[in-house]
Amino acid sequence: MEIISKDKPKGLAYAKHKKMKKAKRLVEEKKFKRLTENKRKNAENRKERAIEKSEQEKIKKVVIKDYNKGMFLILVEEKEEKRALLFDKKTLNKNNIKDLIDEFQIKLYGQNCKISKLLGYNDIKDILIWKISEEL
Repeated sequence: MEIISKDKPKGLAYAKHKKMKKAKRLVEEKKFKRLTENKRKNAENRKERAIEKSEQEKIKKVVIKDYNKGMFLILVEEKEEKRALLFDKKTLNKNNIKDLIDEFQIKLYGQNCKISKLLGYNDIKDILIWKISEEL
């Protein structure tokens, strides 16, 4: 003898019930996929930010020693090196050098970085302005 459940829908009602369950399951799966994708993206972004932060920390440890004839004398990891000063020579003149001095860059660790982020910049800033204005 077959037991007939009074709670289970029959016929057309059963098909509708089944479709509703499937739709609900699909919504849950989409939500789960979206959440895992967001977690993956966030992890990648955290990793990139950590790399950028470590590079910025390395740049902050570089010390400016002197500037002579368009070249900086800097200390990179206890080694003395010469680096060229990068700036737009077309827009620079003696009048606006004080405004643009913070935007000057040098090449460090494969990328251009502002000299204002380097150690000892504030000590040498006035001397640097004077030397560059003399070169112009």
